[in-house]
Amino acid sequence: MKIVLIGGQSIPGIGGIESYLFNMAQALRARGHEPVIICSDRHSFTSMVEGVEIIHKRCPRSNMVAMPLLFLLSLGYIFRNRRSIDVVNFQSIFFAFFPGWLAALVGCKVCYTIHSLAEDNPKHGPFMRFVLRVAAFISIWLCGRRLITISRSKAEEIRARYGRRCTIIPCGVNLPVAAAESDILARFSLVPGYYYLFIGRIDPIKNIDTLVEAYISHENPEYKLVIAGNYDNDYGASLRLMAKHSPNIIFVGSVMGADKDALLHGCFASCLVSSSEGMPISLLEAMAYAKPCIVSDIAAMHEVVQPEWVLWCRVRDVASLANQMQYAEDNRDRLMEAGKQMSSFIATNHTWDNIAKQYIDYLTA
Repeated sequence: MKIVLIGGQSIPGIGGIESYLFNMAQALRARGHEPVIICSDRHSFTSMVEGVEIIHKRCPRSNMVAMPLLFLLSLGYIFRNRRSIDVVNFQSIFFAFFPGWLAALVGCKVCYTIHSLAEDNPKHGPFMRFVLRVAAFISIWLCGRRLITISRSKAEEIRARYGRRCTIIPCGVNLPVAAAESDILARFSLVPGYYYLFIGRIDPIKNIDTLVEAYISHENPEYKLVIAGNYDNDYGASLRLMAKHSPNIIFVGSVMGADKDALLHGCFASCLVSSSEGMPISLLEAMAYAKPCIVSDIAAMHEVVQPEWVLWCRVRDVASLANQMQYAEDNRDRLMEAGKQMSSFIATNHTWDNIAKQYIDYLTA
């Protein structure tokens, strides 16, 4: 089947949706299908990355504008290739119903994947959250029956708020192999086993400011804090300002491939303390690498881990997070044993090949 996946920014990238799309496309290709990704970017061009065709459409950087605009811009490709396209999968319901209707009219099977709900982002005030809820309500009821989401907790939220049922197809990860050749640890003077790691989108919903505050209050110079992600935004600037007097807080920018692999292999513990998640790919990756994990006490985290596997902290609670950092350092051996159980769980349940099979079964049912 030829499957067009529409969403994300500047793919490949380390954001959740970006990672999901690229890895899903690779897994579909390995199964003999023809995936095409259409994403937003700063410029329009087409690239071929590891056998996957990626069509970049120039859009504003704001996701609120870029996502619905990208959906409209994708129609040109869909119309030109309508005879060969089997499935069009929009990676949001946010005003996707109109381009979805048009894609269906020219003969494509259309589905929509809900990764998150925009109104949950703490950067929005009460009025904007109300507007986003209204927009989501309109969109979700006009998008038809083929709705996918990535976790049970997200499906329950969607049903409770909007009265719609979704099919759950979770996220996957690539299992780690021997550490790839990378000098990133040497570049940033990092000692294996002695740094905390955050990898992901630099966004207020991730509560990285809470992580920075907790690390500073924890005051153990033996361990560093590494923040990997594109910090070229207002929130990133505020984080760097918070950390300017703490030389052990290292911003390494976006990482992929060998650099990302080396950081995951070498870290002491992974930290993901978000207010809201769909299915946290960065947590799944840390689990695959058998790394101790410090996570926020939200439903999406409970869905993929047993309570005893990870260290829990309250959302946006600096003291709670700092205490868990201290506990992790005092109990390294116990956490390493939990890491082995998590790695085994991921290998059984969350490989991309497993997820791609579920996706194809859904499309062909």
